[in-house]
Amino acid sequence: MKSTILKIVVSVIVVSIAAIFTYQLRVSNQATTNGSLEIVIIDQQGNEVFNDEISYEIDDSFFDILNRNFELTCATASYGRDETCSYNFTGFAYEGKVLLGIKNDDFTVQTNWSTSFLKFEIYDENGYHLTTQGVSHIEFSNHDKIRISYASVLEGLS
Repeated sequence: MKSTILKIVVSVIVVSIAAIFTYQLRVSNQATTNGSLEIVIIDQQGNEVFNDEISYEIDDSFFDILNRNFELTCATASYGRDETCSYNFTGFAYEGKVLLGIKNDDFTVQTNWSTSFLKFEIYDENGYHLTTQGVSHIEFSNHDKIRISYASVLEGLS
């Protein structure tokens, strides 16, 4: 009898931990207040092509902020270009967009995913650090500084 109760208790604990872990991996990181971010964009030649404050609203994700202020190119399921950004990648630990390009009237930064990608970094007192989430889930706070850079897959391998 004790063995059965112990198995049930352990099973409930394991399922609860798995549910909490899955929820934590899928946190949407939406804004809880209105605010602004400083966005810096670096092109393929390493030139800063954009550096400005952009406002956001409650419930915006980082992707929402970019989508409202720029023309975005996302990836399809086969990593082709999708200017509508309608495709969502889904998996156990991720759900969201893959951003291949970003542009406005003054610049275009476009990658192809096989030899290049967009790198997202957030600034703190020690400098820029790679984000640990994709564009749909990047965590941000009011007045954060986020840099989006063109990066080569071969960068750092030579």
